[in-house]
Amino acid sequence: MKKITFLLFLFSACLLAQQPKSYTESINDLSGSINPDSGIEGIFVNSSNGNQGIIDVYSSLSDFTNAVADNCTDTALTSEDFAGGPGAITACGTTIDSDGGTGCYPAGELEEGFNVEASNSTEVISIPSGGIGNADPLVGANTFAEFTVINFDPEVYAVAMDVWNNSDPSTEVRVYGTGDVLIETIAGSFPVSQQTFFGVVADEPISKIELEGANGSGELFGNFLFGADCTLSIGDNQLSQVSIYPNPSSGILNIETPASVEVNSVAVYDVLGKKSNVSLVNGQVNISNLANGVYILSMDTNAGTLTQKIVKN
Repeated sequence: MKKITFLLFLFSACLLAQQPKSYTESINDLSGSINPDSGIEGIFVNSSNGNQGIIDVYSSLSDFTNAVADNCTDTALTSEDFAGGPGAITACGTTIDSDGGTGCYPAGELEEGFNVEASNSTEVISIPSGGIGNADPLVGANTFAEFTVINFDPEVYAVAMDVWNNSDPSTEVRVYGTGDVLIETIAGSFPVSQQTFFGVVADEPISKIELEGANGSGELFGNFLFGADCTLSIGDNQLSQVSIYPNPSSGILNIETPASVEVNSVAVYDVLGKKSNVSLVNGQVNISNLANGVYILSMDTNAGTLTQKIVKN
């Protein structure tokens, strides 16, 4: 049965004593208790790979749904909780999708529009609530050496899920666009053996997402949301490709813009609205003379005005 409301619960569990080969092989080694911990959030760092980036990533359901409402013309999302699967940890074959027939979900049980695979065409796994200390059902690559692949058909613009990492908090989330072109790599820090919310909203179609934990950590996901249409206007689309880094910065901000965006002026405002005049020189803004704190960088361009919070440290 699918969830009517999108309430995400984050839970903790005991850690594994050692790194096993797969979830099915490790079931006898797993133990833990389920305790609520509503404070768990991931830490995410974007790298746009030289291509058009996403709008943003989100570590809470409320921030994600607000972003969908603010950025998308069609805000409809499909919910899949994987609750109709087997009552025990079960290897499902090479694919989980709405067509069924893989040994885990009958045809029509899952929502249409996606499938779950593992890298190198290895097996995927279904883990019911409580199977490894998890509060909600999870799916993903069975063998820890492989990573989880989520394919979308038709393509979507917004995706959210709970991510479960077995032994290493570092997980790379790769977002692909039309033609499976990599458009964003997100370095995430997910507390191990806990469900941690992750959401992403893009202004171009998402065809695939890959979850790969460091050191074969066995990434899984559940409480799945996908859909929406978040195509931006031409000006917003151009501004979404502007990159400002590092942030926080101790002195120099690098600003990268697409060739179609021309910067007319740059200004920095403190939290009281006081303006500090700065200049963009050779793609850099020097803020070394500012006191440490939080500021708003405002850029007037031919595609519109871009504002971004920056931190001087």
